[in-house]
Amino acid sequence: MNAVIHFSCSGQSKAVAEDLAKRLDYDLYETRSVEGKIFENVAIVFPVHCQSYPKPLKSFFKALNAKHVTLIATYGRAHCGNAIYEAAKLITGEIVAAAYLPAKHTYCESGETVFVPEEIVCKMRAPLPIKIPKLKKTPFAGFLPDLRSRLIIKIKKSKKCVSCGICGGQCPVGAIKNGNISTKCIRCLKCVSSCPQGALTVKQGSILRRYLRKPRYEKTLIYT
Repeated sequence: MNAVIHFSCSGQSKAVAEDLAKRLDYDLYETRSVEGKIFENVAIVFPVHCQSYPKPLKSFFKALNAKHVTLIATYGRAHCGNAIYEAAKLITGEIVAAAYLPAKHTYCESGETVFVPEEIVCKMRAPLPIKIPKLKKTPFAGFLPDLRSRLIIKIKKSKKCVSCGICGGQCPVGAIKNGNISTKCIRCLKCVSSCPQGALTVKQGSILRRYLRKPRYEKTLIYT
């Protein structure tokens, strides 16, 4: 079986995965819907969180049963970090291609959707193993990321909430129930984007607002 698998919070990585699956004529899955499946060729599209892979993906990467794996990481602001290298260390299959793609930041309202370079598509059709180089992170990138996210952004429930439970079903870490958020929240905003009532609102702290005003790091890195 060949597939493109995505972990997407605001929809950016999902859009990238949908386009890639269409170009390759591969099946499309979310990360949480592939348990027990065996793949020949697979591409995984995910966002960079604090210059690494999102925390919920650790167990997914370890359990992935695939012969050939391509890793596509979308990142939105300061630096791509070392997400692909760290993810590759957890995967037992052969890494055949990878790319860091500059994209819309989760906490920004606007931004253009990016697409996987054709070099990656060609390499997936003729897979051979490669080595992923280790990149440097900025200082403190991995220092208490969950706590930092709770300090710089707040998610609040409004009176529009009808307690439908959809947010809880979409949360990758089980941190919300009927709009009420626990300390497990990683501020990925999946609950905000999935709420059909628009009942969850986001308030950015001053530190985050200053960070988002800084110039973007817009470099595409391709490994084939």
